[in-house]
Amino acid sequence: MTKIALICVFAFALAKALADTNDTLVVDYTPNLNGHPWPRVPVVTYVESTSNVWVHPTAPKTFPAIREIHDKDSDFTTVVIWFPDGAEFKTYNEFVLGPYLSAVYSGDFNGDGIPDYMAIKPTTGCGIGGEQSIGVFAFSSGKDYRFTRVHTWGLGPHDLVIDPVSREFRFMQTTFVQGKTLDGRYHAFWVHRFFKWENGSFRFDPGMSPVWVQYLDRPNHEPTKLLSPKLKAKIWSEDLDSESRIEF
Repeated sequence: MTKIALICVFAFALAKALADTNDTLVVDYTPNLNGHPWPRVPVVTYVESTSNVWVHPTAPKTFPAIREIHDKDSDFTTVVIWFPDGAEFKTYNEFVLGPYLSAVYSGDFNGDGIPDYMAIKPTTGCGIGGEQSIGVFAFSSGKDYRFTRVHTWGLGPHDLVIDPVSREFRFMQTTFVQGKTLDGRYHAFWVHRFFKWENGSFRFDPGMSPVWVQYLDRPNHEPTKLLSPKLKAKIWSEDLDSESRIEF
């Protein structure tokens, strides 16, 4: 592993440790309804058995292993789900730091009773304010799996939530933007958008407006009052970058 990769891995571990305290600056907003947080999707946290091979913590021979590999001379990596019976499902991933995953979770995201998977790969945007990450999702589809990748900040189980009204799975994707606000000054914001898995792909949930939270040098999860709907639209269109995408 290169020196840059080691630095990023250390920063990711530091951010994760801070995220377990009340003093974190990591963006870990949780949506609320009538003062109560949305429930999280129950997940199983996989463990790393050998280098970059992630397995079920209590039944590694019953459930599939998740790993990321790099074929010689290719400019991308491959995320592989390997089942004990020999079946494999795979998808490409961006090379970034090489074949490296920092966490893997499983849970029934699409409600069909079959485990789905989320693998997290940190990118080069290291820092305790929030980690840039690529999330690779594998959704069960009968005997197959459908993959999608998301670029987001501060990715973790807190982004896998259940809409308390519909009782359906939602994924919260976070983007970092900056722009001029109602006070005439420039500020930075986390923008949390909500997606649902529908007809084989992530789709923006029009019933849940994006939540804008000002980035401060202290914990802050309160929706901002510094922006009008018009200013939000302006900042979003001007400051949207490549890390804001979901690959359907």
